[in-house]
Amino acid sequence: MKTISPIKFTLATFAFTWLLLAIAILSGQSSKDFPAILFYIIGGCGPSLVALFFVWRNFNVEQRREFWSRVFSPRRIQPIWWIVTLVAVPSAMLLGVWVNALLGGTMPQMDYFNLLKSQPAEIPVFIIMMMIGGPLAEELGWRGLLLDAFQKKWSVAVSTLVLFLLWWLWHLPLFFLPGTTQYAWGLFGNMFWLFAMNVFLLTILMSLAHNSNNRSVLAAFLIHFSYNVTLSLLVPYSVQTFAFMTTFLAVLVVGTLTIQKLNFIKNQPAYSEG
Repeated sequence: MKTISPIKFTLATFAFTWLLLAIAILSGQSSKDFPAILFYIIGGCGPSLVALFFVWRNFNVEQRREFWSRVFSPRRIQPIWWIVTLVAVPSAMLLGVWVNALLGGTMPQMDYFNLLKSQPAEIPVFIIMMMIGGPLAEELGWRGLLLDAFQKKWSVAVSTLVLFLLWWLWHLPLFFLPGTTQYAWGLFGNMFWLFAMNVFLLTILMSLAHNSNNRSVLAAFLIHFSYNVTLSLLVPYSVQTFAFMTTFLAVLVVGTLTIQKLNFIKNQPAYSEG
């Protein structure tokens, strides 16, 4: 039975994504223009595309069956986690928007929301885009392979911290590619650090979801999907609004940690391999 090297997977993922994004950046085009958009989209799918190659190359039939069960089986997810993934995440973010407005802050302009409201036929396309752009493009790798591999060596806390750093660094080329949200935010400004905090909070929540639901990749997928949908429907929004959303997302993560009572210090992860 072969195992996947987290170092090899990480290097392959970064090389794949960063090479394609580098081509898009050096083209001088926007991420919305052809052909830069192709390099942008394919590069963004790097974690999952590389994961598929590693699964095909290294897993036997039984391991592949288990992997795809983790990705697709809803039965792994406990009822409470359906609420956390699909309701609590967007609710926490919207609560941040509401509190910000209550304190005199500006409301998000919600360009996508208004567009979908006026053109409801575009909703299925929007949902598919949100499923692919982030959740499906990344989670087969980050939570499907890398988190598992890390937790065989390290505690949940260390594994989560390392995965956060890698996931955040993996996004860095986007800050140099015109047309992306990250490029508009710019380097080392308030939005840059708030984005880093959001990645950190989501990494913790996804580790909790993964370990509490029999290593479910689908649970992490749903969190990523809920977060992306909510954020996309709100754009554009102010720095202050994003800060309040981040604050209430942090409250959700801390509350979930407390309720779950998962130990992020023990040497062994809080799950068993199926």
